[in-house]
Amino acid sequence: MSAPPDHPLGYRLRRLVGSGRTAHVYEAESPLYGTVALKLPRDELERDPVLRRMFENEVQMTLALSHPRIVAALAGYPTGAGAHLALEFCEGSLDAALGEPLPLASAYRLALDVAQGLAHSHERGIVHRDVKPANVFVKAGRAKLGDFGTGFFIGDAFSGEAQRARVGTAFYMAPETFRGASASPKTDLYSLGVLAYELIAGRRPFTGETADELMLAHTSGVPLSLRHHRPEVSPEVSRVVATAMAYDPEKRYESVRAFVLAFAAATGLPPDDPPPALGRSSRRPHLPLQPGGADAPPEEPLPKGRFGWLGRRRS
Repeated sequence: MSAPPDHPLGYRLRRLVGSGRTAHVYEAESPLYGTVALKLPRDELERDPVLRRMFENEVQMTLALSHPRIVAALAGYPTGAGAHLALEFCEGSLDAALGEPLPLASAYRLALDVAQGLAHSHERGIVHRDVKPANVFVKAGRAKLGDFGTGFFIGDAFSGEAQRARVGTAFYMAPETFRGASASPKTDLYSLGVLAYELIAGRRPFTGETADELMLAHTSGVPLSLRHHRPEVSPEVSRVVATAMAYDPEKRYESVRAFVLAFAAATGLPPDDPPPALGRSSRRPHLPLQPGGADAPPEEPLPKGRFGWLGRRRS
């Protein structure tokens, strides 16, 4: 197969690594940033204003975020011939790492990583809507939340219709989403709880062969305690994850930041960052769109543990 053509903005495209509803993703070389993951809009966006707006929103949302636990946006532009989103290149998705129980220390750290990235997203006024292992990426043994293609800015005019649409992955969707309720930070929190459960237990809390089976499981089932699968998990950790997954949104934590603090206390792991100062605005920021973002600060990676299976895909 011939190599893809280079991008007019100077990116040298190496290989196609994936495709989504709105964009193709390439491994590419940038004269400024080295190896990057480059998202380029699909041709269909020229004919579909909804998909076009989704790509535009993803570019703006990702550029609005800057946190070591979120895949860093290096540059991007939402519209026109130069539309693109350049991201830091990661080793692979967390989805490839699952399918068997992880060492508890690794599972706890990865869950806390994702929670901190999601907390930052919410504090910047952005709901993700599809928190799942395939949208979490691994670099140097640490997790980074990515792929905001189905997200929305809270309060944005476009978000009213988007917020009501049933979007997400059925294994991780909140009960109220199945019932037609609008997406919110609390639905993201539920998905985070499911992801944390899966990381720790090595299996999902709810299973099913069809969307209807999964809907029934999430809306009427009760998951087994984490300690049923792994007795070495402390009651405190089991309780924190169960609270995030509470059927009633009002019984979940007030925010993902509250989950971060409770989970860190239960596991003994310190968060990477302190909570934001009181009064910090969560309104949509006005940002220059190209270039944007920032490199994440240096990190101390986790010990390798079982991270050799990052190259394997879950069946």
